[in-house]
Amino acid sequence: MYRLKLSLEGFRVETALDGEQGILKAVETKPHMILLDILMPNMNGFEVLKALHQNSHLEAKIIVLSNLGQYENIREAKELGATEYMVKASTTPTMVVLKIKELLGLMETPKQAAESHPKAQTTDKDKDEIVAEKLGRYKKLLDEGVITQQEFDDIKKKLLFG
Repeated sequence: MYRLKLSLEGFRVETALDGEQGILKAVETKPHMILLDILMPNMNGFEVLKALHQNSHLEAKIIVLSNLGQYENIREAKELGATEYMVKASTTPTMVVLKIKELLGLMETPKQAAESHPKAQTTDKDKDEIVAEKLGRYKKLLDEGVITQQEFDDIKKKLLFG
């Protein structure tokens, strides 16, 4: 779910099946942002945070995204270097994307938005172009195996018929 949302927002997404693999990928790819769960096989998120903190070559911001919402878990994650802690039960994928954009400095301020889109009017032609662009992005995700044919067909129906 998060991989799809982030891909649609234009982020390059790498995934790992467990903490050990996550550390190896982080060292290899040197990402700007890491989403990290606490409950994982082989190595939990706290152990991953410790290992990442010891690697001085990594400058990634780390968002812990976990179902563990107790104060002690949040405090420990922050002490180990987490930039942000979000509880899955009260967080949507859109909220995660917005937090990532905020932490990476990619969010438009209201003033920037107003200046770049002054009194924008959307015509039917513009809407058709937007739908075509979105379908193209979803088609690319289908071709890359990120989404299934059924998911693509469902998205296409929603875009075309509301």
